[in-house]
Amino acid sequence: MLNRFKKFIDSPYFNVNNRLRLMTDILINDIKSKNAVSSKQKLWELIEMPGEYKDLKFRKLCNDLLERFEKFLVIEEMEKDSPLKSNLLIKSLKDNKLNELINKNIVKTHLDFERNIDISSEIHLHKYNYEKNLQSLKTKYEKKEDVKINLKKESFKSMSHNLDIYYFIEKLRHANDISTWTKQYKIEFNVDVKNIINQITEEQFERSPALKIYYLIYLLLSEEVDSDKYFELKELAEREIQNFPKIEQSEIFDALFSYCVKWVNKNDLKFHKEYLNINEWGISESFVLKNNKLSPTSFRNYVVIGLRIGEFNRVEKYITDNIYLLDKSFQENALNFNLARVSFYKKEFNLVLDYLNKVNYADIWYNLNSKILLMAAYYELDEIFALEAMFDSYSIFLRREKSLETIRKKRHLDFITILKKLVNFSSKDKLQKIKKDLIYTKFVINKTWLLEKIDELLNKK
Repeated sequence: MLNRFKKFIDSPYFNVNNRLRLMTDILINDIKSKNAVSSKQKLWELIEMPGEYKDLKFRKLCNDLLERFEKFLVIEEMEKDSPLKSNLLIKSLKDNKLNELINKNIVKTHLDFERNIDISSEIHLHKYNYEKNLQSLKTKYEKKEDVKINLKKESFKSMSHNLDIYYFIEKLRHANDISTWTKQYKIEFNVDVKNIINQITEEQFERSPALKIYYLIYLLLSEEVDSDKYFELKELAEREIQNFPKIEQSEIFDALFSYCVKWVNKNDLKFHKEYLNINEWGISESFVLKNNKLSPTSFRNYVVIGLRIGEFNRVEKYITDNIYLLDKSFQENALNFNLARVSFYKKEFNLVLDYLNKVNYADIWYNLNSKILLMAAYYELDEIFALEAMFDSYSIFLRREKSLETIRKKRHLDFITILKKLVNFSSKDKLQKIKKDLIYTKFVINKTWLLEKIDELLNKK
């Protein structure tokens, strides 16, 4: 991009100021070498400005360069938007009365629209403007006759259709944004689109998958609709999502993902499995990647949810297939800790110890969670001596660790307290009391596993 901007500044059509060329060369070299010019005064000298440094004059020069950079960005953006460029060209040919070129470009633009796979609202706006440009090429008399003769022709219906679809989609997108913002930022704001929804016809849904997609997103965000709507949206999105710009692909995927997470949080097991499916789709299409990287949190969440529903082999494959998507600094810990988790669920407790031995405890998150997992593995292996030694060392560590907030310390300390009681329990009556207390305690680490171990002891003869 910097190289293209340099060519832009070097072009006499866009810039005739040689000092702007010099300033551009210096600044681009600074950016590339990460070695900025020491001061404004020094830059003033390097671009050979006459006389002493004058801040007002320097600011004017900077502003001129900024204006050219902004013009460059507009041209870059237009170059990426072929339909917009075509429409502007036809308008310019008409305005400049270059009639001999108009027909050639109308044919070319028509073919471009036919080949364009984009189905977003923007393409409908471009198509409307194209049809409008064609109409503006005619005289009033020709237009009148054309309406009389061709009233039922597709071109006239097409203008109205494209304008309607653009408006309906953008109104729904706006309503969806507002719905998300009101929930996220706890603000009261409402966009009433019921009137618009009543105007949308089944034919328009059939002709515009994008309209149907944003309508379904609106339903998922605004109402407690049946999950069938989610799967209808997902099926449509899987078929059509590549026909949208990147930003809208993320928009559609995020709506599906958020709905799925909502039902995972409500403990709907059908959506636990769906969470795995949509994550795998999101990775294959790069929807969940930021700068081609997967976040450690997303990676862990997949593992936790997959193990919760017993998808051990699937989770293990996910870990080994996708570990390279994490930033290099996270890879080793994420690999070993999450493979330790899988081994724990598969009751391969010696493997748990092997993997945890490779975890670097410098990261506080891995430190805490690895020690909880290690204590659980010691308990399962009946390594009581090692477990009791950990009770004391881990309790001391928790109390001394200043980076931990009080509630987080308490959750871990409660785990130690209950596990101690299980190791040293004296009667089933006491176990029943421990279980009852644990059920009513909201925030305890590994609560499900602790209750499972209590039940095992209660059922022991």
